[in-house]
Amino acid sequence: MLNTIREHHLIEKNQHIVIGLSGGPDSVCLFHVLLDLAKEWELTLHPVHINHRFRPGAAEADQSYVERIAQEAGCLCRTFVYDCSKIAAEEKITSEEAGRKVRYQSFAEVAAEIAAKGVRRDNIKIAVAQNADDQVETILFRILRGVGTDGLSGISYRRFDEQENEIIRPLLDVCKEDILTYCREHDLHPCIDQTNLAPIYTRNKIRLNLIPYLEKEYNTNIKDTMIRMGKTAAVDKDYLWQQAADAFDGLAKEADATSVLMDGEKLRGLHRAVRQRVFAKAFHSIGLTEDMTFTHFDGCESIAFHQGPSARLDLPRGYYLTKVYDDVKAARGAPLANSDIKVTILSKGEYEEQKLPKDSHAVFDYDLLREHFGDDAAARITLRTRKAGDFIAIGETRTKKLQDYLVDRKVPKDERNSVQFAAVGREILWILPYQGRGRYSAHYKLCEDTKKVICIEINC
Repeated sequence: MLNTIREHHLIEKNQHIVIGLSGGPDSVCLFHVLLDLAKEWELTLHPVHINHRFRPGAAEADQSYVERIAQEAGCLCRTFVYDCSKIAAEEKITSEEAGRKVRYQSFAEVAAEIAAKGVRRDNIKIAVAQNADDQVETILFRILRGVGTDGLSGISYRRFDEQENEIIRPLLDVCKEDILTYCREHDLHPCIDQTNLAPIYTRNKIRLNLIPYLEKEYNTNIKDTMIRMGKTAAVDKDYLWQQAADAFDGLAKEADATSVLMDGEKLRGLHRAVRQRVFAKAFHSIGLTEDMTFTHFDGCESIAFHQGPSARLDLPRGYYLTKVYDDVKAARGAPLANSDIKVTILSKGEYEEQKLPKDSHAVFDYDLLREHFGDDAAARITLRTRKAGDFIAIGETRTKKLQDYLVDRKVPKDERNSVQFAAVGREILWILPYQGRGRYSAHYKLCEDTKKVICIEINC
């Protein structure tokens, strides 16, 4: 374990280590070894136990055991209790997924508490106890699900969660047999979860049935073979992601919290293996960190090479990929800006005295508007998004369909429903500022004869 820590730079001296301590052999072994290391490296350990309430009675016994060994070691154990069966039913996920969710949620909460006391985030690590046998099970499980080549690399030694907490796996090169031997030699007496001994979950079936069968019938060293394959795949994965990161930096033209616009020509010039990871990186940067499947990436390919200017592919949780003329944009649906408008009727002199900022308002001749729309013209002005038949006056005698105006302005198709307008009926008076300045109707402009004005202000 120390070799793994050093080789992969998992832990440094004087750091705070949040430890997932279930009470089973793996986590108890991890805790015991880190206790020894803590003395030499001046580490501060923070054991965390999760009671999932899956096994009434036994779960409480595990909790008592963990809290006792933590206390004996001079550590305060943080315990979290969840009804994971209820969570799984409410969120329509498996009980295993619910358990995993609350575990990492709890680890992150403890890490945040430590950081709030002034400890730098990069000096806080979350240590979990996956071992080499878990690695083999994970790779086989992914093969059975038809995973891509990245999945063949199995569990990584380190990863970062959504809060940028670093999660480390110091036991990943240690096999289960050695862990059990260590526990016996140090008289640790860890808890044994009886559900792990029954083939009721897919992972249990792989561990209890499939691996022994493969060892007996095909390869007595199947575990070592799977681990070697995982390490080889991890090297390839690392290289391809480096290539994707470099490519992404060179083709991202615009980026914000909800979208990334990528240079279409450069994107199409990449090898598909790199391009696929660029898609993943783009979506990851705006919040889609999982749920991308082969079918989704295949669809992304179709969009990137689509001949049309505005093809679109919808992805999980409101994310989508779309053509923007020759370029390609990864985005997520965002609510319309929470804007409102204030409509006031003023004398021309009163309006001029206010000296309102240009792009924060629009002003029109009150009498011309009333002549065209009636005495209730001011009350009929609404803020909305586009509808069929909308138009705007672009000259004294010329109007343009709103659809044509947006196309001429090269407003991407997926964003046209987000542009806001002040309108009366189907006639647009003011296109609010979008990608630059707004546009005003040419029909009701102020002139020398203007006495009263209707002023429309953005009121955010």
